Amino acid sequence: QVDILESLPEAGGMLRYGIPEYRLPKEVLDLEINQILDLGPTLRTNVALGRDFTIAGLKDEGYDAIFLGIGAWETSKMRVQDEETPGVLPGIEFLKDYGLRRAERLSGRVLVVGGGNTAIDCARTAWRLGANEVRLLYRRTRAEMPAIKPEIEGALEEGVQIEFLAAPVEVLVKDGAAVGMRCIRMDLGEPDRSGRPRPVPRAGSEFDLPATTIIAAISQEPDFGPVAGLRTGKDSIKIDDWGTTSIPDVYAGGDDVALGLVSIAIGQGRFA
Repeated sequence: QVDILESLPEAGGMLRYGIPEYRLPKEVLDLEINQILDLGPTLRTNVALGRDFTIAGLKDEGYDAIFLGIGAWETSKMRVQDEETPGVLPGIEFLKDYGLRRAERLSGRVLVVGGGNTAIDCARTAWRLGANEVRLLYRRTRAEMPAIKPEIEGALEEGVQIEFLAAPVEVLVKDGAAVGMRCIRMDLGEPDRSGRPRPVPRAGSEFDLPATTIIAAISQEPDFGPVAGLRTGKDSIKIDDWGTTSIPDVYAGGDDVALGLVSIAIGQGRFA
């Protein structure tokens, strides 16, 4: 017997609530999920680890093995002044609200900070929610952008503007709300640990970009609050070659182990 415990209203995780419909049609997702459910697992929705159940509690209930595929739903901080100001949105929450059909309509100028697929998804979704202008801020050049190339091209074709070699410094605030971002020009230096040239701030090159909405989408990480007792790294659950965590009979895979492609997460689930 296999039980699937899902925190959101429907199964699919990041595929349903993090990847917009224009990239992943929900009828395709529903077909594949139903093929899995037809094999016999029981699906329970709206039950969350740490709120409705715990790892220890599941073991007490008699489960012989537990697989954690909790994803990475926390948007990383930009670490700039006043980023908690109203009008600054976490990228993952923005996409989740869109997937839950509760995202508010946008207007005016939207500034997205980041260069990965989540940043591109946020920028293209902002267009679809009515933004008049969408600009993306990325600290390296297009050649270093981690986003999928066709997605970058699609964003540019739709009218998204990309400000390359620029990084945020602080959120500009007026009457308690964000009205823009102070930025700084960057130069590329020697390669860092990622193998890409390290962006270096150019002294005296600050400039301001107006924005009615700012979306932070530089990276994401798991919420480790509900997984107390597991050995974790800076932004991942540690596993061995068999996917086993530091707790016997508890396994993990997907974005909570290493941020990557959908196909990698599916492969780790299949391996489990």
